[in-house]
Amino acid sequence: VGAGMAGLTAARQLQAAGLEVLVLEGRDRLGGRIWTDRSLGVPMDMGASWIHGPDGKNPITPLARGANAKLFVTDDDSVVVYDTAGRRIGDRDLLASEGEYERLLERVAAYGEERERDLDLAAVIQRVNPRALEDPLLRYHLTSFLEFDAGGPLEQLSVWYWDQDEAFPGQDVLFPDGYDGVINFLARDLSIYLGQGVERIDYDASGVTMRTNQGEFSADAAVITLPLGVLQAGTVVFDPVLPDRMRRAMGRLQMGMVNKVVLTYPRTFWDESLQYFGYTDPERGKYSYFLNTRTFSSVHGLMTFGLGSYGLRMEGQGDEAIAADVQGTLKRIFGGNIPEPEGVLVSRWTADPWARGSYSYAAVGSRPADFDGLGGSVGDVLFFAGEHTIAKYRGTVHGAYLSGERAAKQLLKVWSD
Repeated sequence: VGAGMAGLTAARQLQAAGLEVLVLEGRDRLGGRIWTDRSLGVPMDMGASWIHGPDGKNPITPLARGANAKLFVTDDDSVVVYDTAGRRIGDRDLLASEGEYERLLERVAAYGEERERDLDLAAVIQRVNPRALEDPLLRYHLTSFLEFDAGGPLEQLSVWYWDQDEAFPGQDVLFPDGYDGVINFLARDLSIYLGQGVERIDYDASGVTMRTNQGEFSADAAVITLPLGVLQAGTVVFDPVLPDRMRRAMGRLQMGMVNKVVLTYPRTFWDESLQYFGYTDPERGKYSYFLNTRTFSSVHGLMTFGLGSYGLRMEGQGDEAIAADVQGTLKRIFGGNIPEPEGVLVSRWTADPWARGSYSYAAVGSRPADFDGLGGSVGDVLFFAGEHTIAKYRGTVHGAYLSGERAAKQLLKVWSD
């Protein structure tokens, strides 16, 4: 169930082992939260964009190689940051603020370790440095890096576990021709039914029956890769209900609120050689980080992000209002004579009924075992996968891949026994 990275990975491995496999997907496209939009005439990844840490044993790297996907190395140091008056922050000041940010995180971690109960990051930051959330550059780092990476707002992130995951080595890379090339490669030769929104899953020792908005399907077993947000929403009924341990874990974890905005222009009005630029917006999470698409694409475009609580708040606005907000930021940086955008793309992952959020994070009161606990089997007929089921690599495409691989192995072991 689900034709995202986890579902396609599991399906491919099960089919390779000789099983008859059918993939049910509610959307009219493949990929899940890997979504390459081509409506502007160029590929724009509005969900996952990067291979985070392409070196070592990251499984997405050989997959991309097999798909003959073009890769572009991104450099986080290729960045200029501007204040609200449009002044460039000096390199020395920016470097100093990065050091202060790192020291702040060290103090936050030390404070958290001394507590007997979990607290949210915002509360701890306020206690160890009351001015941090008001400092423009510290606020820029806290949202553009911490909230972006973790997925959730500071007010909801666990001080104990927000960063208790692992990463592969190497500089991040993105896909100039779209991440969907990898998805299409993975999906080749699989039997996939699109537009099959699963509404009910009945299961017992004899097998599984799935009822969709289009009909009914039966199988001996099923790999369930529904996103955490969909499971939490209860829009898919399980009969019997899932075990208490799983439902409690779902209640402690949360889905992130990261969204993207892409604006395309008739010409560039920024430094084309820079990969990124930042902005110290007074409202945390609001368009503080911009990716310059001209470094890897022919389009004159900028991609920016709604992060933390603002990522959710922006979903209530229309595309025109969002574009106007972003234009306002850009005019404060580059002046009032910049051109109007020709094209606008906006993601709204929380409002998306097939996702209900961007990616999972460790909320206050959760623990790493909650992620791993969602990745087991139920009755040896339901096997669960997805980025939210693997604590070590949660919130990543490679985590989704590895969880799909794990679920396939679990299912095959049950069958072999």
